[in-house]
Order: sequence, then structure tokens, then C-alpha cells
Amino acid sequence: MLAAWEAGARRGSLDRALTLLWAGGQGEGAADLALVERDRRLLHLRRATFGPVLDCVATCPGCGASVEVTLDAAALADALGSAAPMTVAIGGREIALRPLTSRDIAATEGVAPEALPGFLRARLAPGAEPLDGTDAGVLEAEIEAQAAAAEARCRMACPDCGAAWRESFDIAAHLWAEVEAAALRLLSEVADLARAYGWSEAEVLALSPARRAVYLALAREAT
Repeated sequence: MLAAWEAGARRGSLDRALTLLWAGGQGEGAADLALVERDRRLLHLRRATFGPVLDCVATCPGCGASVEVTLDAAALADALGSAAPMTVAIGGREIALRPLTSRDIAATEGVAPEALPGFLRARLAPGAEPLDGTDAGVLEAEIEAQAAAAEARCRMACPDCGAAWRESFDIAAHLWAEVEAAALRLLSEVADLARAYGWSEAEVLALSPARRAVYLALAREAT
């Protein structure tokens, strides 16, 4: 937990997702995983670390109310689409199209918005060229649809105004927030026990969570 937090604290959201997989022993080749497979692994990691139930809050687009929703990690993982490459029939030929990866997202940094469709087309379907404008547009639309399908989206309904909408769920951001909160809480416990008993960080972390909780309670009773 602490290693994941320390490694990802000063990184961007994309690197944090890969850092979480690294901390969970799944870092090898993670940058080249299809985004749906990356997120599926993050959901399994979340379930193993914090349990299967995710408590989330969304903002209603109709009235601005906070809407609480409980999600199931396994159900979300099952709902994600396929990570397999696909073929697209364009202009009388079959074009191989591979799924979007974290490495592809990182490569788009600095690419002008108007150049982005062609940039991704060249990366994800390198055997497609040459394509005329119409066929290129068809392939780019397929890439955009594939990227949208990689997102986990939940149906929401506001109990206050009755508005209904679909909300994107970012497992990487959600899991990172949980890891960060747990790491900071753990460091606070280390500081309290070090202050009370003079123990080192390693000695505190060597305690089981149950024993650490008892020592914390005793230390706080004495103050």
C-alpha cells in the first residue's frame, strides 16, 4: 500500500493506474494491455484489497444533487467489453484494428486535437493506409466507438428530480483515492505509535492490523 502510494504520488493519472498494477504484482507489460483489460485487472485488484463493494457519489446533471450509488467490482469487470483485436471491413478489404492501450494514450501527449484521429489511426491500424477521406473517417469513427466502449458506464437516476443519465466510472481514479487515503491513515498510525512507544516504522508495520489497532487505542487512552 505504502509503496504504491509513494511511487504514484507525484505521477499523473495514467501512470498511477500502471503503478497500482505494479504494486499488485501485475506490472509487467501493463502499458500494452488493452484499456478494458487494464481496468478489469484494476477491478480485481480493488476487490482483493478493499472488498467487492464500491461506494460512489455522482452529481445529478439536472439539479446538482449528490447521488450515492453502490457498485459491485465483479459485475463491473464482467460488463467491460472485449480486449481482443478486431477487423473492420472498409473499401472491400479487412483492416486489422488493435485495442487502445495506456501506451497509446501516453503517446498522444502534445498531439494537436485536429491531428489526433489520424495519429491514432496510424498507431492502431498501421496496415490501413492508404485510405481516402471517407474510408479514413469510417475507421476513425470505429476507433472512437471502441474507446467509448472501453469505459465503464452506469445508469443513474436522481431521487430528487427524477433525472436519468449514464455516468462514467473511472476505476483507476477511484482505486487510487482509496489507496492514498489508506496510506495516509497508515502513516498517521505509524506516527502515533512511534510517538507513544518509540517504535520504528518497520516495527509498527510488522504488527498485524488487529494488534496495531489495540496499541493505538491504548496509546490514545493514555493521552
